Amino acid sequence: MEKLTPTAGGSTRDDGTHDDGTHHNGTHARGTPTTRWNGFVGRHEEARRLRRALWEGPGLAVVRAEAGAGASRLVDEVLGQAEFVGWTQLRGRCPDTADPDNEDPDAEDAVPFGPLVDALAGLPHRPGVPGPGLPSLAGVVGIVVPEIADRLPPPPLSAVDPEVWRGLLPRAVGALLAACGDTVLVVEDVHRADPATLRLLHRLLGAMPPGLRLVVTEDTAPGLPVLAAPPRAVVEEIRVRPWTPAETGEFVRRWLEAHLPAHLPEHTDLAAPVHELTGGLPGAAAALLRSAAELLRESCAEAAPYPGTPAAGKHDPGAEPVTVLAAVREAGVPPRVRREFAHRYERLTEDARRIVDAVAVVGLAVPVGVLADVAGFEPLRAEAAVEECLRGAALRVEGACPAFRSALDHRTALAHVPAPRRARLGLRAARALHHGGPGPLPLTDLARLYREAGRVRAALRCLVAAGDRAAAAGDYATATSLYTQAVTEDPRADGRVRAAAKLARTAQLARAGEQVVAAVRRVLDEDDPPPRLRGEIRLHLSVVLRNQSGGALDSLNEVARAIPDLETSDPQTAVRAMAVAAIPSLKGWPIDRHKHWLARCEQLEGQVVEPAARAAVAANRATALMLFGDRRAWAAAEALRPLAATAMEAAHQTRGWTNLAHAAAALGYGERAHEFLDRAAAGLADSSSPYLEGLHRTGGLVLAWHEGRWEGLHRAADLTTRLYEEIPDLTAEAMLVRGLTALHVLGDVPRARHDLTRAARITRYDTGVILTASAAATARIHLEAGRPGQACEALGETLDLLERTGGWVWAGEVAPTAVAALHGSDQTARAERLVAAFAAATEDRDAPAAATALTVCRALLAEADDQPDEAAGLLSDAEARWLRLSRPFDAARAAEARGRCLLDRHREAAADDIHRVLATYRELGARWDVARCQRLLRRHDIVVTHRRGRLGYGSQLSPREQEVAHLVVQGRANRDIAESLVLSTRTVEHHVARIMRKLNVTSRTDIALH
Repeated sequence: MEKLTPTAGGSTRDDGTHDDGTHHNGTHARGTPTTRWNGFVGRHEEARRLRRALWEGPGLAVVRAEAGAGASRLVDEVLGQAEFVGWTQLRGRCPDTADPDNEDPDAEDAVPFGPLVDALAGLPHRPGVPGPGLPSLAGVVGIVVPEIADRLPPPPLSAVDPEVWRGLLPRAVGALLAACGDTVLVVEDVHRADPATLRLLHRLLGAMPPGLRLVVTEDTAPGLPVLAAPPRAVVEEIRVRPWTPAETGEFVRRWLEAHLPAHLPEHTDLAAPVHELTGGLPGAAAALLRSAAELLRESCAEAAPYPGTPAAGKHDPGAEPVTVLAAVREAGVPPRVRREFAHRYERLTEDARRIVDAVAVVGLAVPVGVLADVAGFEPLRAEAAVEECLRGAALRVEGACPAFRSALDHRTALAHVPAPRRARLGLRAARALHHGGPGPLPLTDLARLYREAGRVRAALRCLVAAGDRAAAAGDYATATSLYTQAVTEDPRADGRVRAAAKLARTAQLARAGEQVVAAVRRVLDEDDPPPRLRGEIRLHLSVVLRNQSGGALDSLNEVARAIPDLETSDPQTAVRAMAVAAIPSLKGWPIDRHKHWLARCEQLEGQVVEPAARAAVAANRATALMLFGDRRAWAAAEALRPLAATAMEAAHQTRGWTNLAHAAAALGYGERAHEFLDRAAAGLADSSSPYLEGLHRTGGLVLAWHEGRWEGLHRAADLTTRLYEEIPDLTAEAMLVRGLTALHVLGDVPRARHDLTRAARITRYDTGVILTASAAATARIHLEAGRPGQACEALGETLDLLERTGGWVWAGEVAPTAVAALHGSDQTARAERLVAAFAAATEDRDAPAAATALTVCRALLAEADDQPDEAAGLLSDAEARWLRLSRPFDAARAAEARGRCLLDRHREAAADDIHRVLATYRELGARWDVARCQRLLRRHDIVVTHRRGRLGYGSQLSPREQEVAHLVVQGRANRDIAESLVLSTRTVEHHVARIMRKLNVTSRTDIALH
């Protein structure tokens, strides 16, 4: 494709944002229609202002931008519009006389008027340009621009004298431009203009030809020459700034659409790193993406080589494909950016280069005084060198401090500094920051500088101190990262042990991945910590394993190993360990063992005097009591209300309230769960704990599910699943809600089964929601499909866990479905034993959801024993209880079961009940349940709705056929469609046959094409 060419002379600077040479109005610079995108982003207001300035008549438009921000690109965009095609466009650029490749150091004096000569040499050959009647004065232009001399009148005889024609040249240029009609004269980089050019432009502005518009581009660096306009001149100043993050994101998205459409779904992660690396400079952004695309293509070529190529033997079939994000991060500095920075760097004096090296090594914005110390200069000498760097666009001003224009420039500059010199400058920089840096010490930067200087101990001290500061401020994610780095880098065992203790303590409040667990375990296994620290580390590691990176038994066993060490060395922490061991789980110990540790904790609680430890024990005790269904939990929860004095106390209180919200929701206390979530939200406002934020979010999802607030719930659960994918229990809980809504709201059975199964598989320390709800929902799918045996298999593992742990207080989600499945597979006796165990274990528990579910179980047993009236009475009681607990979906299911019980004996009343349930399901958006109820009514020959008969639709698809066709188009098999719509497979087959007949097609693929 043809590249954008300069109009009427001069050159168009390629800033990387218009690779294909098109304009945003869909035309080429020469007017050829095109559909390709031209890369123009985020400059539409500036373009509007420039366009308006051109149309308003003679005047000066100054487009100011730092190098690479796209000033020339903006001018290209506006002048390429169709409305300016008939105008005379002249363009020249002021040369870079400081270019080291320029062989003539006096080029500025040797070629005066250079940019104007270049611009006028491109005067277009077309009728009326220049117009007739040119005065002989205009011929003077031909003396300096011989390319157009044959189109001009002879110059006056007196112009033979150089002094004379120099004096006449401004008037001659004005006369020539006046004869060209509507004209745009563009002078780029006017800050580099020679004095003669500036004087001529000033003269033009003082006696502006009637059709002339003068446009100049100018660098924003301070201290540069500015074209001084006469007082009466019309001037429009337009500032072109670097892109904002949002504009960078738009450019990335559209660039991927144009160049890598297959990778478009990955673009959402690219905006931030591209903006961070390029500083919002368009040229750098385009160059970076091009480099990443090349890396991606090379990766794809190696991953799928052509047969017989050398790469074929190196391909690793198990290798993960390189993503666009990974390619951007691995691309390094694009060659173009590297060359441009090297060009600017080479033009600098030795002093200015030393300042650039100092800024590169320091790595953050610091005052000039600090840079002077690093470079070894006197302050005034450093200031002069900094000013030169700003003029040469090697640096920009960030606040009051010099800094690089982009991270890519920083990388390039740092690569220029040899390693020995970098170490010396790093040590100077660390000392300068210690004594002269602004504000709090930049500890992480000091650690980096000391590390580069070979001062390992000083670097580790700064690293740990930075972690301490982050933890004190509630930024546990940062603290965890810093402590992990300290544990990994410290060559001394005692230093690793101390850092590991801090790491384990903060990691429980952050997103702690496998690297955190590995680092802590390595210290425990290899460094032989003293008993007190060993016990403390194991205690905190158990919480990390419990919440994020391990399993319940792994976590509890760490606690059990920690307690003996702690009892002899640190009784307060031993009590904390007991409080941790008290929190039960379906995947943990039997409930009685947890209660044993809770009793031990309560006996020794008075020994805990340290405030953060007391807060941790109080939060765990309240959580354990709530999970047991112990009525003392409410008083324990209220004990968490006092305001915390430290960030760590507040974090433990917030954790306690969030855990209590989850436990209260599982027990059936939705309103109290909301109160706990509100308290937790207030605590989260003053801290930064990704784990607690995620736990708060998933608690809201579960409550929304129970309360029937399903609008947008599937989307919210999907977002949460992806946000917290590295924290298994949070992912599992969000995925559970996503699976439940996929089943009941979307009617998407395959997707629901996938999410429900995966949620149960990845949960680590389930406290009564994930395993039970996912098993129950999966079993319901099998039951509705007439597969009670498979329903029992889906429930088997969860029922075994309930029996092993005795955690029946959490069985409310699963017990009624288990009774139905066991009875359906002729295991009624086992169902009766299950209900008896459920009743015995929850008899004295404060768990209204479990009590109501027990009533449903007893009703199902009564129905199995052919006592429908007794069953209906129990189900009416259960419906009323569910409604009092604000669980409309559970209430509707109880009412549906009641109607089903009575259909044979009280047909009309039962049908009315089920019709009311249908209305409730429709209001909730429970599509799958609506289909199930309709099927129930059809089986009993009860009319579901009044609608036209099958023949009444003629060749049009009926609503049911439209539903089936929609699922066929999605590629669903007949069995999947039957599960989603609660139909028999044979019925779906009949629907598909009728759809094909009505659409006059012969295959399922043809249905999709139709």
